[in-house]
Formats: sequence, structure tokens, C-alpha cells
Amino acid sequence: MTRPQPVTGRDNAYFWEGVAKGDVFIQKCTACGSLRHPPSPMCPDCQSLDWTTVKATGQAVLHSYTICHHPLPPWEEGPYAVALIDLEVEDSDARPRIVCGTRGIANEDLRIEMPLNLVFEDGLVFAGPALEGGAS
Repeated sequence: MTRPQPVTGRDNAYFWEGVAKGDVFIQKCTACGSLRHPPSPMCPDCQSLDWTTVKATGQAVLHSYTICHHPLPPWEEGPYAVALIDLEVEDSDARPRIVCGTRGIANEDLRIEMPLNLVFEDGLVFAGPALEGGAS
């Protein structure tokens, strides 16, 4: 069985279009400047409906994770990790978080605050090992 693809709409199409091209974009409120993820039509800080996007650098830090043992979806081999990562965003000190799977890191090697790089596969984004001389 193949992995289901995300449902896209007006408020998140930019995110999935970016991922398909190997980039992650995060919403930025044009009224107050706050970053938000997951995508939403309204800023939770100032209730503005006006937003733009900013690009993540491709580097991240592991904030938290869990190891899923069962039930396994048919497209995963288990046990597998689900990670909560803090993204580095261009020209911002804010670190929005996304939830994603991992690639290229053994479950037993995951450590809170470890540097990561974004990996793109099958139209999705995953957390992968930091590149040599990359994420710090």
C-alpha cells in the first residue's frame, strides 16, 4: 500500500508545493511578524488574515520524539520515530516546529537537541542527520 498524500487547500498549498520542490515555507503574519505552523488562515497572535511565507534553511534541531511500535501503517516498517523539530528560518530568531518522520537516523541514535537536516521523499519532509559542517 502506498502512503496517503496530504490534503491541500488554500491555506496550506504553498507548504506542500514547497516540499515538492525540496523547500519548507512557513507562514509569517504581515501585520505583527509572528511565524506560525501548522498553516492557518488567521494569525493566532493578532487575528490578521494577511500573511506571506518565509523559507526554512533546511537545518533543524530535535525538540522531542516518540517511537511508534504498533499499530504500524502498511507503508512503514517499525518501530519508527515521529519527531517534533525546531526549524531554522531565514532572517528570524523564531523556531517554528513541525512534526515529521525521520530518515537515515537509527531510533536509538535520536537525542534531544541533536542537529538535523531536512530530507524530502515522496512529497513529504523528514528529519535526517545533520550534514558534515552543516547544522549546528
